[in-house]
Amino acid sequence: MGIRVGGLSSGLDTEALISAFIAYERRPLDLVERNKAEVQSQKSLFKDLNTKLQALRDASAAIDNQNSLLTGATLNEELLEFKVGSSKESVLTGTATGDATPGTIDVQVDQLATVGRRFSAAFSSDTTTIANSGETLTIDYGGTSNIAITVGASGASLRDLKDAINTDANNQGNVNADILFDGTNYRLIISGDNTGAANDVSATTTISGPGASPFVDSALDQTAQDSQVTVYGNITINRSGNDITDAIPGLSLKLHAADPGVPVTLDIQRDDEKLTEKFQTLVDAYNGVVDFINAQSKFDEETKQAGPLSGNPTLRGIQFALQTALQGSSENPYAFTDNPIRSIGEFGIEIGTDGRLSLDATEMTQKLDEDPFAVRQFLAGLGTGDAADDGMATAMARAIDDFVLSGTGILANIDSSLDTRIANFDVQIERFEERLEKREELLVLQFARLESSIAALQGQGNSLSSLLVINS
Repeated sequence: MGIRVGGLSSGLDTEALISAFIAYERRPLDLVERNKAEVQSQKSLFKDLNTKLQALRDASAAIDNQNSLLTGATLNEELLEFKVGSSKESVLTGTATGDATPGTIDVQVDQLATVGRRFSAAFSSDTTTIANSGETLTIDYGGTSNIAITVGASGASLRDLKDAINTDANNQGNVNADILFDGTNYRLIISGDNTGAANDVSATTTISGPGASPFVDSALDQTAQDSQVTVYGNITINRSGNDITDAIPGLSLKLHAADPGVPVTLDIQRDDEKLTEKFQTLVDAYNGVVDFINAQSKFDEETKQAGPLSGNPTLRGIQFALQTALQGSSENPYAFTDNPIRSIGEFGIEIGTDGRLSLDATEMTQKLDEDPFAVRQFLAGLGTGDAADDGMATAMARAIDDFVLSGTGILANIDSSLDTRIANFDVQIERFEERLEKREELLVLQFARLESSIAALQGQGNSLSSLLVINS
């Protein structure tokens, strides 16, 4: 739009008049922009709700002993956790999963698994050529192909041999070569990267040591060996590494030092601290959803304004779904065969009058002491994958899935619908702003013509006045 000069002839503030006209005609656009802002706010709120529901879903799934799709039982225990104490941690420690059996076990660490090492003879320099062209060094490390080094035309020093071993295509990190300087002489050290007798290293070579002595100093050989432990007093177990994870179900052993003949006692106990954390996470996540729904739905008596999502049917649906999952329905009261637990209150989770949950960790621990598997079944259900056989935690996770599943969940559909409304508002706003711009241009033109007409009339009046003065 060009330069506008307002009111030079008429004395009117045409700029203010045009702005007032545009502001008046803009009122419908202001309403559209307010509506768009409200929808954007709803979109943000539903995103927050989705995050809170997902946290509750994760907390429920973490204790339901069901697979991620809720189609059957998981392969590993999720609810029960155990901790392992050791009578001699410098020798042996352990970790346990929910599949472990509480109690004590004595384990004797007879030997650690080690890597194999071979040492060259001592040389006065690591950079002087000690191998001639065509001589070979072959290293067997238990792999599919040996490392085979052939010395080139210029010969090789200890350092050259080290680099050739480390970069050989057949090595792939299974063998480490290095140089050791003892203050007087240098040695090439060839070490296996993996422990266990099957991964021992051997070296054969046509290279000679100093004074035609053998290149490999066999007196310094360190042979790779398996670890060995004795459990239950007389059962020997050998493994290639020092972490033994497959000997006792649910129990992993970490060997730190050999102490033959001295048993280490491992004490496997239920980890009530971690169990409390799991239940508290569930309680906090549930309360987070309840607090969110209450905050967005309540009526403010002071402002006489309802919450931005007040009366929203989706929020009411979520409330009903979560309450049903928490307490069971008439069709599914969680009354599983031979299970004495009928409600979450029986193992320390209470529902307050405000709908929020609270956890009594002492009561929870007592119930777990009495019958941990009853608690587990109440949460997991029968593990058939049929919703009718769900326990509380499984039912909670399944109910939330209806709302939070990516792309197909109820909240995903709401989000898509709100995006469509926002896009429609953007189109309306763009079109309205184009009309306002054209309207403003027209008003400027009309006022400019008015000013021109007034200026012409003023000019004619001035001419007449001049004539009257002359004639008089």
